[in-house]
Amino acid sequence: MEAELKAGQIFWLIIPLFKERLKPRPFLLYKITAMDYVFLKITGVDKREKIDYIPQYILIRKPSSLYKSSFVDLNILIYIKHDLFLELLNKLGELKEQGQTIFQKDFNEITKGVIDCFSNEKFRGNRYEVRVK
Repeated sequence: MEAELKAGQIFWLIIPLFKERLKPRPFLLYKITAMDYVFLKITGVDKREKIDYIPQYILIRKPSSLYKSSFVDLNILIYIKHDLFLELLNKLGELKEQGQTIFQKDFNEITKGVIDCFSNEKFRGNRYEVRVK
């Protein structure tokens, strides 16, 4: 499976630190490093109008398996070691939705948004890098 992975794919995973109810949630594969896969969380909640502005990218052109309205949180990078990711993936069994891709144009805009979020001082108190263990 590892050879098939590339940035811009969506994977459904159970990661306990994001919700108490343990059900698969979508994550966008943002980057692959020598040790980790780096993901962004996809949510059905628009957080751009909240008091603490959260930078998000709305997915207009998206796989049908996602939320009716889907937003990519640009302020949280989620690091998962290669072997742990494969373990999390195997726990779910075969889901036909695994590995669907978003449009390259959207991925390019998401990348710009993440870079802006992590380099812009206005987001300094509202950006996170999380390691799943």
